[in-house]
Parts: sequence; structure tokens; C-alpha cells
Amino acid sequence: MAQVPANQRLWNMVIMQAKARFAKYPSPGASHWVHSEYVKHGGQFIEVSEKTRAEKLRKKHYEEKLREKIAEKRKGTKNDKK
Repeated sequence: MAQVPANQRLWNMVIMQAKARFAKYPSPGASHWVHSEYVKHGGQFIEVSEKTRAEKLRKKHYEEKLREKIAEKRKGTKNDKK
């Protein structure tokens, strides 16, 4: 199982600070600092299994296809009005 940050915006902010602070990123020291700072600022991690990841990818793929179909319908109705 893997852990992912629950607050992606905070995680990205801390990573940007680490890149400015450390000469080499990623490195073990920088990664430890990022984790510590993220937790210190109230960040939490969520356990994610392979099954959960696969479900998220399927859902994302389905939503993308749905958006494409909606866009095609809108495009078709605009052409029909002309």
C-alpha cells in the first residue's frame, strides 16, 4: 500500500520550498524535510491500495469520455442551427 498526501496544494507548496532550500532535490534529506514540514503544517496522508488506484483511473477515464461526448453534442447542435 502507498500513502498519498490528502492536501495536494499544501504538499506542492512544501515541495517548492524544498526546491528553493536544498541544492539537490529530490534527495533523502530534502524528502525527509518535506514530509516533516507537511505534517507540521497539518498535512495528513491517505492509504491507497492498488485496487483504489485502478478504480480512480477507471473513473477518470470514464469522466473524460463523458466530457468528450458532451462536447461533441454541443458542437453538433451549434452546426445544426446554422
